[in-house]
Amino acid sequence: MPLAHFTNIQSHFKNWEPVYKNLYEVIIILPAALQALHPDHTVLFLENTISTTFPTYKDLAVAEQRFKYSTRKFVTFPTDTSATFDISFNMNQNNSKQVFTFRMIKDWYDLGWNNEDGSVHYKSNIISDIVIHSHDKEGHVIRRVTYFNCQINKFTGWETLDWSSTDLQGPLVASFVADYWEDMYY
Repeated sequence: MPLAHFTNIQSHFKNWEPVYKNLYEVIIILPAALQALHPDHTVLFLENTISTTFPTYKDLAVAEQRFKYSTRKFVTFPTDTSATFDISFNMNQNNSKQVFTFRMIKDWYDLGWNNEDGSVHYKSNIISDIVIHSHDKEGHVIRRVTYFNCQINKFTGWETLDWSSTDLQGPLVASFVADYWEDMYY
């Protein structure tokens, strides 16, 4: 192997680009029951996403076989094949005095369980998909994760009030569960 000098390292002399954490987009599609109520939801979520994560690949369980004094290990299956992840959002008020990210997340949460009237809905009525694109400086997608059958199971960010604070409220953090995901990379 050549010396670690920039003239010998392909990523340097071929001018390859690094991957940046802040070059991404999140596309959230609300369940059909809420799309008419929030017609601009895709754009509003996209413009107000602060942070999120790609999936962490599961640890594969290990099984052991033994014959007398020797052992063999086999990688088996993960104990859980679903995904959990969080998305953080800015909280802003529009001209209608509506904190729209909170409202959209709360409306989605209410489909799972509405604390005001106790109503619940079937899974088929509360699921949707979330797509996260990581892209390069010129906007070319280099990794795309699509979470399927997403449900919101918790959100926080507007609980604390304080007379002495001048901090902004938020961020609004929504926790999701997904049945599975598809990871596309190039």
